[in-house]
Amino acid sequence: MDALIEGFKTLAAASISDALDRLQIPGQAQGIASLRLGYRIVGRAFTVRYLPVGSSKGTVGDYVDDVPPGGVIVLDNAGRLDCTVWGDILTTVSARRKIAGTVIHGVCRDVSGSLEVDYPIFSRGRFMRTGKDRVQVDGINVPASLGDVQVRPNDIVVGTDDGILVVPHDKAEAVLDIAQSISAAEAKIIAAVKSGSRLDDARKTHNYHHLQSHA
Repeated sequence: MDALIEGFKTLAAASISDALDRLQIPGQAQGIASLRLGYRIVGRAFTVRYLPVGSSKGTVGDYVDDVPPGGVIVLDNAGRLDCTVWGDILTTVSARRKIAGTVIHGVCRDVSGSLEVDYPIFSRGRFMRTGKDRVQVDGINVPASLGDVQVRPNDIVVGTDDGILVVPHDKAEAVLDIAQSISAAEAKIIAAVKSGSRLDDARKTHNYHHLQSHA
């Protein structure tokens, strides 16, 4: 069992984001959202990076059988909205292999199929035109991009209704510790308010205004 993964599964995206801010780590991937509310993924990144096709057209990749169960597939298609790098075949294989989900810096297609099997996909949108003969794999398990956020193999990817977060694997323990302390402090504030405390007093008591401050 991966203790770090299990730890992040218990936390809200906001607590993780605030912990990243405190450590000045850029890990919030803007503009990528789930196909349906209610999806939550936490797992280690398996990255695939794409480039536009060259004079010799390459493949879009047959990587999925190498992704470990519980992993998160991260596809970097440079944010392109005009062609997809994900569809029904990949969804079918990934769901059967118990992959945690897919995150795309770009778009997907065959949305109804993914919803039918309840396979979590986070993307910049949806569009039916194939990426075949338009893009090709440039690298597998190499540094990739989700917009302004870099993703490296084995980084921890968290996806919720609030969006996508990337926690660098070499900073994961520190981020988890801080996120847990932030979550605990906010729970105490909520409990105090429910018990009749003024919000400003509860926030002061539990150091709310400094929870995201840089160390």
